[in-house]
Amino acid sequence: MSLCVHCDEKILIPVFNDFDQNQTEAFCCFGCMTVFNVINSKGLEKYYEIKKQSAIFKRRSPAESKYQQFSYLDNSEFLSDYSYEDLASHKTMEFYLEGIHCLACLWLIEKLPEYLDDVLICRLDMQRSVATVSLKSEGQFSNIARELNNLGYKPHPLKRNQNINNLKKHEERKMLLKIGIAGAAAGNIMLYAVSIYAGAEGKFAETFNLLTVLFALPVLFYSATPFYSNAWNAIKNKTLSIDIPISMALIMGALSGFYNLFIGVHENFFDSLTALVFLLLLSRYFLNKIQEEGLTANDLNFFYEGNSIQKQVDDTFIEIHPHFLKIDDVIKVSSNEMIPADGIIVQGSSLINNSLLTGESRPVNVTTQDHVFSGTINLANPLLIKVEKIKDDSRIGKILKQIENGWIQKSPIVDLTNKISKYFVAAVFMLAVILFLNLYLQGKTKTALDRAFTLLIVTCPCALALATPLTLTRTLSRASRIGIIIKNNEVIEKLASINTVFLDKTGTLTYGILKVDSFNILSKSRLPIYEIISSLEKYSNHPVATALKEFSLEKNATLVHNVKNYQEIMGSGVSGEINNHFYEIKNGKIFEDNICVAEFSLLDHLRADTNEAVTSLKNLGLNVKMLSGDHQSVALPIAKLAGINDENVFFEITPENKLAMIEKNAHTLMVGDGANDAMALSRAFVSVAVLGSLDISLKAADIYLTTPGISHVANLITISKETMKVVKRNLVLSLIYNSFSVYAAFTGMISPLVAAIIMPLSSLTVLTSTIIGTKKLNAYLKMGAH
Repeated sequence: MSLCVHCDEKILIPVFNDFDQNQTEAFCCFGCMTVFNVINSKGLEKYYEIKKQSAIFKRRSPAESKYQQFSYLDNSEFLSDYSYEDLASHKTMEFYLEGIHCLACLWLIEKLPEYLDDVLICRLDMQRSVATVSLKSEGQFSNIARELNNLGYKPHPLKRNQNINNLKKHEERKMLLKIGIAGAAAGNIMLYAVSIYAGAEGKFAETFNLLTVLFALPVLFYSATPFYSNAWNAIKNKTLSIDIPISMALIMGALSGFYNLFIGVHENFFDSLTALVFLLLLSRYFLNKIQEEGLTANDLNFFYEGNSIQKQVDDTFIEIHPHFLKIDDVIKVSSNEMIPADGIIVQGSSLINNSLLTGESRPVNVTTQDHVFSGTINLANPLLIKVEKIKDDSRIGKILKQIENGWIQKSPIVDLTNKISKYFVAAVFMLAVILFLNLYLQGKTKTALDRAFTLLIVTCPCALALATPLTLTRTLSRASRIGIIIKNNEVIEKLASINTVFLDKTGTLTYGILKVDSFNILSKSRLPIYEIISSLEKYSNHPVATALKEFSLEKNATLVHNVKNYQEIMGSGVSGEINNHFYEIKNGKIFEDNICVAEFSLLDHLRADTNEAVTSLKNLGLNVKMLSGDHQSVALPIAKLAGINDENVFFEITPENKLAMIEKNAHTLMVGDGANDAMALSRAFVSVAVLGSLDISLKAADIYLTTPGISHVANLITISKETMKVVKRNLVLSLIYNSFSVYAAFTGMISPLVAAIIMPLSSLTVLTSTIIGTKKLNAYLKMGAH
């Protein structure tokens, strides 16, 4: 079966350009052919060369040929909500683009300024599929949106607030400035510190010592302020955090360094202190950036609203954005369009794909006076719908609210470092007081001060503070390269305590596409049976028709006959006349002149890796359960093939039921892909969205798999457990170092100079341990990369 030149989908009925006499370039639909011609007409045919050489980032759907004006993008009210000014005061808007799937898309999108006069700058974030477009002074966003749509990338404007955007950029700039100052100061101080440790004397030693102090001042009084702020907040809230001992070490180390400078002693700790601030700020910055990946809560709306709709005004229809819909508006929803609001059908009959809400793989018949819901897809005929509920009041709007509430209500896990730091802070304080009082009462005031300071400085929690963020940053970074996007560093620790895995059926365990499961020819027909199928189903978009067309092409049915008196009856099937004989396909049977000549059954097929993946999860000692919105007769056979016991199968489950089940079970891992899974994903102890998931699920989930199926889920749990082993090993190394340092400070074995030298060694040890990892962790991360 050949693939479409543009989107690489399987071609059921090939479409060719009129000028392509040799039929060398086949397309799956007129939409893809139109986009192909647009790209070539603009001299951008190199796109297809780059596409052939690029790894596929994510699966692409066939292009739509629907024309849209996007005139609402230039509405002043809309612009105030959706556009903002960039740093150079250019009008800017962000678009989520459907169809981004490889580096060729990046090349094509960023070429916009070269052939569209409205565009000043265009940048594409491949990970988020978000294009940021800045206008020239006379440009219009509607022109840009039309161009993107013509290229096959359906654009959805993202809501942005100018003030929040400015604040976020300001905060990020401040953090980068602090990191830059700390890094530059630490590098320079190291040079002078090495000279002092190597034996510099006299004026050189005094000058170098003074320079280290001067370089350290902006780090201690500016770059380190986040640690002081966090420590003060923890003290006010009567809690302990790792930032308290960090702040203590910075303050004590600084006071000791200033004191030594005052009395003429050349040893100080500013090299270690500035390096600590730099490494901590850098690791926290990257952790935050990783966790910010993805779309914000405001961006979820377009996944169930669509990007434009036809609203009835008197006897005509005008194009508006769903954001401006009001109750009692009458809208027209054409074939293959998303319904943007809950409402009631006032005219028309059609088929609706409710899988977004229910998870059911089969479409539902609807007609006048039936209720329809936002986010579902109209598969067949145009419908006139009277709007009853919009935005947050719609059924899916309430699901989104539940998702946001789920983020808030998820119990925050106290990471291992903070647990240990509570005891660490108390122990260090107590030991320093005991050491000082013991020597002070003996009349050794100077020795008491020296040793107490040495103890506080040498037990600086450098290694303790770096143990967790360095390890987690490394794992998150390496996991993302093999297709596991972990949004939150807390997830790693949580995964280690999972005991139950809930797996969604449609799209997760299965392909989410109907395929022919059995086909029996009962009697010989006048025409080849597969040619009858391809001829009758040629014009139907019904999922059953698509499954039959693909099946007939697999049987080499290339000849398509002309059909007279063609009819498609909603909820029944298709019929028509071929060569003066009446043919009909309905209810799983094929008729020729009212005589049944064949029968068939359809099934959503199991993914190739599902059974092996379920076995791997069971081998880890996990209880594996399946959730499905389908009927028992559909769910149980799939579960049996997957290796899931009947008692662990739950069918005809609504989104609300899924949520209730998740809330009843602690330490659960939820794996899903649709909006009907989103509430459960948001409340689960840990949640995973698989490749092909709706972005509403991606936002709700903690983890996103960029490879199809669930084969990575068992790997993910093993990677997390191995990562926690590295974290614990780092903490043990840190505690060993600190224990030795306490003993050495108590006994006077180390001087301030020795303390300054051995302080960075603890951080170096933790860094080395993190890089080494574990044999199993490295093996799994390398295995996934192939």
